[in-house]
Amino acid sequence: MTPEVEIKFACEPATLDALAARIFTAPARDRRLVSVYYDTPDGILAGRHVSLRLRTDETGRTVQTFKTGEGLGRREAESETAPGRLDLTGAELQAALSPDDLARLTPRFTVQVRRRTCEIEAGESRIELALDQGEILAGGERLAICEAELELLSGAPRDLFTLAVELAAELPLTLSLRSKSDRGNRLAAGGAPAPAAGLAPDLSCREALRLALVAALGEVAAQVLQTAGDPSVEAVHRLRVALRRLRSLLSVFRRRWDSGDPSALRTGLRDLSWACGETRELDVLLEKADPSGALVPALLAARRRAAAALVETLSQAPARTTLLEGLIFAEAGDWRNAPGGEAAAASGLGEDLRRRWRRVRRLGEALPDLGPDGRHDLRLRIKALRYALETLDLPEWRPLTQSLSPRLRSAQDALGALNDADSAEGLLKRLDLSGDPRREAARLVAGLKRREDRTQARKAVRRLVKSPPVLFT
Repeated sequence: MTPEVEIKFACEPATLDALAARIFTAPARDRRLVSVYYDTPDGILAGRHVSLRLRTDETGRTVQTFKTGEGLGRREAESETAPGRLDLTGAELQAALSPDDLARLTPRFTVQVRRRTCEIEAGESRIELALDQGEILAGGERLAICEAELELLSGAPRDLFTLAVELAAELPLTLSLRSKSDRGNRLAAGGAPAPAAGLAPDLSCREALRLALVAALGEVAAQVLQTAGDPSVEAVHRLRVALRRLRSLLSVFRRRWDSGDPSALRTGLRDLSWACGETRELDVLLEKADPSGALVPALLAARRRAAAALVETLSQAPARTTLLEGLIFAEAGDWRNAPGGEAAAASGLGEDLRRRWRRVRRLGEALPDLGPDGRHDLRLRIKALRYALETLDLPEWRPLTQSLSPRLRSAQDALGALNDADSAEGLLKRLDLSGDPRREAARLVAGLKRREDRTQARKAVRRLVKSPPVLFT
């Protein structure tokens, strides 16, 4: 199988035309492509994040492609075949599926696109730019496609990265790590994502971290697109969680990045998280406020302003380039070249979790003496530990994850209730309310500061720290 090094962007149709005007120096190759994706009825390929397709152009030429891997680690095997006829003799396909499963392969969904392509030179490399516009068809449902793709044909990946960053800084191009296969499988499944396959056993430390970073970044990129189009309560919440998961990997495993400083990436992700903050805090207050009271109209007006500011932030060049910097860090950061990273087993990352646990335990034991800032710090450390454990889904850690995650979540939520009260007081003051809304705001804050919430937080944290899991001792 040959490696595939490409970067995909989601965009609007007008951006495709602007990109063509910016890049194409000769007439583009213009084709109509119809791709039929295959899988077993129970979605074995989708569950493993691999794909099998037959792609036919307007001349009738059909190419079968089998892809595996994630991020820039994808590999593909291609062969020409007759239209509508799968070739099941390939070694890669036979290694992936049993004879019974090969016999059960059936069309899953279809992708129809108009593709304009040209080859360009960047640095010392040759790169193909492909502009796709069309739709995915599955079970009577349709999903529009509009994307640009840069693929390295020859040369150095750094030239591909440089060009991608330049274009994203100039044009509204948002990184997308969800392939047509991923989106088609989700559409065919009624909107549900394929079950997570988790990380394979026996991975190296370096590969496990790469895959975890790429998966977390892919979710951030997807939620940026979703939130920019519709900053609903759920969309903003999912974006905040996705950002926290990625930031947790950078934080908990920070000593693994010694040879590749991610400080600029951390800053960009932090700024995106902060941009979500006020909208999310207002959503929490709206959940708790009296829906028929005088405070709600003021909260809704503030929420509209905050959401508009968030959408504006997500549409700007810094947000787009931050996502690209995340991909470059995961796939080509200097940390990838650290001595011993490829030989060291991923299970050794448990030491990083132990370091985080020891700090959580010390802060948890001191909870009665902590002020708002200390409680907030403890909550963030608990959340980072939980997200790192869940996102780096190593097989040997799954029993630990199943037993520990509920306790981490319980302590996180209980501390979150205290943080909500502290945040609400400051936010409501900034709204400069008067009259009935101001009096209602005061009652709301008083209700959020109930003594029983502090008691519940202490109990939840005590349950968490009193019996440390085996891995963390």
